[in-house]
Parts: sequence; structure tokens; C-alpha cells
Amino acid sequence: MRKLKTPNLVTLAILTTITIIFWVFFSVYRIFAAKPPTTVPSEILEPLTPTLDSGTIDKIQQGIVTAPSSSPTPTITPTPAASPSASPSASPSASPQGLLPALRLKT
Repeated sequence: MRKLKTPNLVTLAILTTITIIFWVFFSVYRIFAAKPPTTVPSEILEPLTPTLDSGTIDKIQQGIVTAPSSSPTPTITPTPAASPSASPSASPSASPQGLLPALRLKT
């Protein structure tokens, strides 16, 4: 018994129909899954004015603070500086020649 072969036009029509069905399905899915566009308030979209308040800038440069501070200002206490000792260290490992005995220079 001989098997009948389907015509190429029928195969092409079936593949085209499957493609159209998937295309419609994914288009509908994309519409439902898409995030709505964000709305920006109009006051944010207004352009900025490029003028500076020179009085405020002068106050900042002078260090004048207009708002009262509720916390006290921290004070910096000086720490005593370490002074070098007048006597050399007695341990041989502290001297440069004691650290690297193989590299001692002949004097």
C-alpha cells in the first residue's frame, strides 16, 4: 500500500496558522503583563531656575548657622604625643643588624 504525501501547500497553511495563533497569544500576554506607564507630577517637570541666593551662600561661607542646634558641639581634647626615648633599646633583635644577620655590613 502506498502512502499518500500531503501537498506542500497544506503543510505551509498549517505552519502559518500555528504561527498566527502563537503570535496572537504572545501579543495578548504582553499587553496584560506590561507595566503601566509612570506618571510624573508637573512640579517635578518644571525647569529649574539657575539663579543663586548670594546671601545664603555668604552665610554658609561665614559659617553662620540659622537653625538652633539641640545637641552640644563636640569638643576636641588633644592627646599627648608620643615622645622618642633618649636611650637606645637594649634588645639585639630591635637593632637593624639584629634583624638581618646575614646582611650585616663590615665596618
